[in-house]
Amino acid sequence: MNEQTITVTLPNSVCDRIRTTAQATSLTSEEVIKQSVILLMPAFESDIPQNHRLNLAKLPLLNDIQLWKAANSIMNDTRQSRLEELAELQKNRSLTKNEQSELSNLMNEAHQTMLCKAEARRILAQRGHVIFKAVEH
Repeated sequence: MNEQTITVTLPNSVCDRIRTTAQATSLTSEEVIKQSVILLMPAFESDIPQNHRLNLAKLPLLNDIQLWKAANSIMNDTRQSRLEELAELQKNRSLTKNEQSELSNLMNEAHQTMLCKAEARRILAQRGHVIFKAVEH
C-alpha cells in the first residue's frame, strides 16, 4: 500500500482521546488516527476489491424481498465470534502468521457484509422504502 505522511494540528482534547484509545487498544496513536480516518472516509469504487464490486453490481437486479434479506444479513455467528476472539488476542500479543491471515480474511468478509447491507439499503431507499423509522419520545 502506498502511503503519505500528513501533518495535522488537533485540539488537546482530541489528542487526549487518541492517546486514551491507543492505550486501551494497545495500538499506537498513529494507528488509531489512521484507522479512524480510514473508517470515516467513504470508499471509492477503486478501493473495493473486484469480487466485492461484482457482488455489489448484482444487487440492483434483485427484487425487494431479496434486497431486504441482503440489507439484514449478518455474518455467521461462529465466524463473528472468531473475528472477535482474534481481535482480542491481538490486543494482548502478536498474532501468528496463520492467525493474522485468518483475521484478515474475516475482516474482509465483515467488510463485504457491511458494504452489501449498505448498498442494499441504499437501493431500497431509492425504490421508496422506509429504511429507518423515526423514534417517537
